[in-house]
Amino acid sequence: MNFKGKTAVIAGDAWGLGHATALMFAREGAAVICIDDNAETKDARLLRMDEFELPYFHADVTDAAQVQAVANTLEKTLAKIDILFNVAGRDPIRQTFEKTTYETWTTMISRNLSSAFLCAQAFLPLMKKAGSGSIINHGSIDGVLGNPSIAAYSAGKGGLLPLTHVMAHDLGKYNIRVNCISSSGPRKGTVAVTPADKSRVAVTPLGRQGTPQDVAPVVLFLASDAASYVSGANIVVDGGRTATTHGCYDEL
Repeated sequence: MNFKGKTAVIAGDAWGLGHATALMFAREGAAVICIDDNAETKDARLLRMDEFELPYFHADVTDAAQVQAVANTLEKTLAKIDILFNVAGRDPIRQTFEKTTYETWTTMISRNLSSAFLCAQAFLPLMKKAGSGSIINHGSIDGVLGNPSIAAYSAGKGGLLPLTHVMAHDLGKYNIRVNCISSSGPRKGTVAVTPADKSRVAVTPLGRQGTPQDVAPVVLFLASDAASYVSGANIVVDGGRTATTHGCYDEL
């Protein structure tokens, strides 16, 4: 996939899946811009990612004013944006529905759903200038089927699905495609394996937990000309976890 002459914005995560995706886009020739609010990079203007130094904006993508400020700056320096990857997210806060606090609810909705809405609206003018484009929202299988004790997280990620459908409809007239990826929580290899990780692997047909490098190529596919007729879709990247129901297996 050749992205020479294309500009990609990675909104909300410059370290996990966003990091892996930014690197892949850069290696395929795209100009990549990263947005994140990691405290350690507050004063950074460039992020070192392997062989690249990528432009970086320190901004909270759940804050409309901060997102618009980035968009205003980019409108002064860029002719267009071709690709927007809304990858902001926050790990679930485990609480039963009955004990889910309003603080948990607003945090999960803001980070996992509102951020995509804010970034897509703010960067849309530059995408319209490109004459075509691709927006990819990063969802979760927990937003497809739900998951016990993470109602707020599931609702936030689940909201991306109808949002993606409506955006695909409304932005199609600008030749902007909008799709969603629902993954099963890609984890960095440096993070210690937890009992929850082991339980996920136990119900994953491919027998392992996914990584950012498993999901990032799907982002590039959806952004590429190879997916020129794909819009309004949700692609599940979960090693087969949601291919079957669980809890009713017989011993063979």
